[in-house]
Amino acid sequence: MNLLRSWRDNLRTIMISISILICCFVLSVIYFSIAPPDFQSGQVVHIKKGMYMSQAADLLASDNIVKSAFFLKIYVMMLSGHRQVQAGEYLFDSPQSALGVAYRLVYGIQGLPQAKVTLQEGMTSADMAAAIKKAIPQFDAQTFIALAKPLEGQLFPDTYFLYPDSTPQDVIDLLHANFTEKTKPLLLAIQAFGKPASEVITMASIVEKEATSTADRRIIAGILWKRLAIGMPLQVDPPFYYLLHKDSSQLTMSDLAIDSPYNLYKHTGLPPTPIDNPGLNAIEATIDPVQTGYLYYLSGRDGQMHYASTLAAHLANKTKYLDP
Repeated sequence: MNLLRSWRDNLRTIMISISILICCFVLSVIYFSIAPPDFQSGQVVHIKKGMYMSQAADLLASDNIVKSAFFLKIYVMMLSGHRQVQAGEYLFDSPQSALGVAYRLVYGIQGLPQAKVTLQEGMTSADMAAAIKKAIPQFDAQTFIALAKPLEGQLFPDTYFLYPDSTPQDVIDLLHANFTEKTKPLLLAIQAFGKPASEVITMASIVEKEATSTADRRIIAGILWKRLAIGMPLQVDPPFYYLLHKDSSQLTMSDLAIDSPYNLYKHTGLPPTPIDNPGLNAIEATIDPVQTGYLYYLSGRDGQMHYASTLAAHLANKTKYLDP
């Protein structure tokens, strides 16, 4: 009987000790998880790309965003299964628990207001850089232009929401990923068309600027592919915008005489690169051209496209619809 009572007393002592330890642990977790009492509102913390989780946690602890770097690391690993966090500038406008901070780091919730930027179909990378810089004044437009040049034609025109700390490479990666995703359904059709994807996108960048309606774009695509096939210069103005930032109404005779592979009045074939970033409609029209007997076209003062099969008929259209 005494042995049983002693065993019960020991068990009670053990259970009480375990309960106390659990309570202490829970209280410690709660204490170290809540925001520090000296938290300062409005802090912006820059988590650099490639920064180790331990470095990020130490930085946030030193800035009094969290009480414990250790608990922050634990929460990050619980949420993500690894020690990686999203780089960027994080705004801490109000106190948050360590779990809340970890969640933001894992999913890249920066808390900064995003700038809405609409990039129109047919914009060049330089046009895009200017539009982004207008929305985000500190954006490095020149670096964007330099890095984007090899991807001209593959930066998808769309509406984007960008953080103020977005780097040129961040934006290029976003635009190119969107291009890859949006054009994925067209890959089989492009392959079936029988032209390299690079040529299709280059032609689409011309078609984008030559007309606005789907019907006209398909007819013009048919004309331009036909000109290529017979070795006739494409004789289109849009490449001059890419080359000189001039539209048709601004071109001079000296501009038309420039010896450049982008001058498609002097050189046959496609330009060396896309001349802008086309939208899906222009790409679809390019691989679904309408075959006609036309070889010439112009956009008249009446806002309509006028087509002709012969040069004489084209010149007559020019006199009727363009000349004063």
